Amino acid sequence: QLIRQYPQFPDVRAALTAALWAEGKRGEAQSNWVAVIGLDQRYQDLDWVSNIRRWPPLMVEALREFLS
Repeated sequence: QLIRQYPQFPDVRAALTAALWAEGKRGEAQSNWVAVIGLDQRYQDLDWVSNIRRWPPLMVEALREFLS
């Protein structure tokens, strides 16, 4: 629902990417990631995601899995 309400909010899209990847929905995750990178390339930096955006460790790990 948040993604429909705020389609230009990269934090939500990046979190959705990580969650979709963890669920095995590879194609959907990759599609969302294209939007994330178009909005804010800093989401490729896991240190930034963890320490600046303050994501929970489980979500950071899911994003790490997606990026690797």
